[in-house]
Amino acid sequence: MRPAHPMPEEPPVPEAVPSRRSVVFVPDEALLYELSDSPFCLKARICLQLKGVPFRRVTVTLGRRRELRRLSPLGRVPVLVHGETVIADQSRIAHHLDEVYPEPLLVPLGAEARAYAGLVEEWADGVLAPVVGACKWLNPENRVAALANTVTEMASAPLRPLLGRLLVAWMRRRHAAAGYTAHSLDRLEDRLRASLAGLATLLAGKPHLLGRTPTIADVAVFAQLAGLRGYAEARLVEEVPVVVEWLDRLGTLPPIAAALAS
Repeated sequence: MRPAHPMPEEPPVPEAVPSRRSVVFVPDEALLYELSDSPFCLKARICLQLKGVPFRRVTVTLGRRRELRRLSPLGRVPVLVHGETVIADQSRIAHHLDEVYPEPLLVPLGAEARAYAGLVEEWADGVLAPVVGACKWLNPENRVAALANTVTEMASAPLRPLLGRLLVAWMRRRHAAAGYTAHSLDRLEDRLRASLAGLATLLAGKPHLLGRTPTIADVAVFAQLAGLRGYAEARLVEEVPVVVEWLDRLGTLPPIAAALAS
């Protein structure tokens, strides 16, 4: 199963008083527990928007960690609460939406197209995502933006400095376990360039990865690269015109534009 965000071992964080603004559950309402800067959460938002499913975003602040763990014992986001159904993991969310709302399909029907889409999604979530995450957290040029985009919505102002220090230390350990450190930036850039070149080859002569319409393959890869454009590695993306055109084309589709803006 593809990893959600965060990884199984969570960083130590300061305790916070459980949120007094508890979420009110409404029958059949879709609630998406998420963090704004997580590519996996963006992937889930795009899937919901493409399906035209109304949903309410629930930001997982420190005060809502217990609430999240009641829904998903591993404490990962995104988690979708759809009526009485709880779905953790962005890929499972996409498949759930296809089952409940068949049109438009995120996962193609044909066996060959379905297998291709699954392989690309697996690559995006399992191979591209760790490289993108390591670039974001290990490159000193990204430090201020990475913390601002994550810590600001998770904690109140008094707790943010401590949470930021803990989060940076945890991210370093997490990526070091995968073989990446602050001294690996050249290797990370090489891997990212290779990934972008491979993506450009797959997109050659096509508006989307499987042809005329976007599928889960497009959504998975887009979610990783769209967020990266806000960090220093955006310059690497801009070096590949085919990928830039594809990102821009997807980003202007109303459902995806809504997911980016929400």
